[in-house]
Amino acid sequence: MYTCKDSINLLLEYLDGEMSPEEAQHLQEHLSGCSPCEEFLRTYRATPSLCKRAMAARMPKEVSNKLTEFLRSKIKSAS
Repeated sequence: MYTCKDSINLLLEYLDGEMSPEEAQHLQEHLSGCSPCEEFLRTYRATPSLCKRAMAARMPKEVSNKLTEFLRSKIKSAS
């Protein structure tokens, strides 16, 4: 049986289907009995779609301009 640390380290391999059936079964056994790992898996699966939505959002022009000004002033003061 896997520990929580083992489970987290193996999630990508598990989700990509690159794990042997026996290893996958052991991981599933741990995940089904460990609430924190189940929650981590749920959020891990949700992350790509959340990132896509965040990247699709546009920053208002006024905010973009103020941010650009701020960053330029920081760069100039660091020189």
